[in-house]
Amino acid sequence: MKRDVSVEAKKAQFMVEKAMDDITRATRKVLMDYVSRMYVTSFAKAIAYLGLESEAAIDLLESMDYDTRRQVEAFAKEYQKSDPQVISEVEHIVTTSGMDFTDDYKIIKENIILSGKAFAEEAVHNFQIETPIFQKKLKDCLFSFEDFQYLDDRAIQKILRETDTQELTKALKGASTEVQDKIFRNMSQRAATMLKEDMEWIGPVRAQDVDAAQANLVKIVFRLSNNGDILLTLKEDIGKMYI
Repeated sequence: MKRDVSVEAKKAQFMVEKAMDDITRATRKVLMDYVSRMYVTSFAKAIAYLGLESEAAIDLLESMDYDTRRQVEAFAKEYQKSDPQVISEVEHIVTTSGMDFTDDYKIIKENIILSGKAFAEEAVHNFQIETPIFQKKLKDCLFSFEDFQYLDDRAIQKILRETDTQELTKALKGASTEVQDKIFRNMSQRAATMLKEDMEWIGPVRAQDVDAAQANLVKIVFRLSNNGDILLTLKEDIGKMYI
């Protein structure tokens, strides 16, 4: 048997249903506005990174409806490619896409020194302009023989145990006083004296031979670092040498 509902109960039911409906509709609107705003903002940052005038950006913008395109373009004009929030957004997008550049950075790390200083400077400079994301990973690749002076003594000693004396002699012929002193300080007095004598005895060394010897020592550093045997402790502005 159906129970009669009092006027007061009906009024209460109406009020409850209305309140719940208000909450539901308001929640949906907030979420839709948030998604729409975040979508436009994220898209604008991506477009700013690509460059508003780039062919890729133009193609993407042309695929949008007029209102969305207008909003994205307006937001994109407020950003520069190098803005931290743009870099952060693009890094997030690329990272969450599942793309992995580990092998590519490994190739850069193993070959950047061997490629020659002039080439390295231009390549890194262009890369930083065109692809200013994951800069920390790039800086990890920028280690030259001169940066031996920033390694701790324990690391230097481990490197020396892995290094051929003749190779070290050639490498030090083209090294700064700071690097030479760092090496000598981490050798016994007798070994340091013998190395200095070898450097005098060997005479002039071709620049390409010095570069090759230094590059081989840098490869030892990378190998020991990758194996966890040493820690690369570089000065903070190490990457500036290639900018």
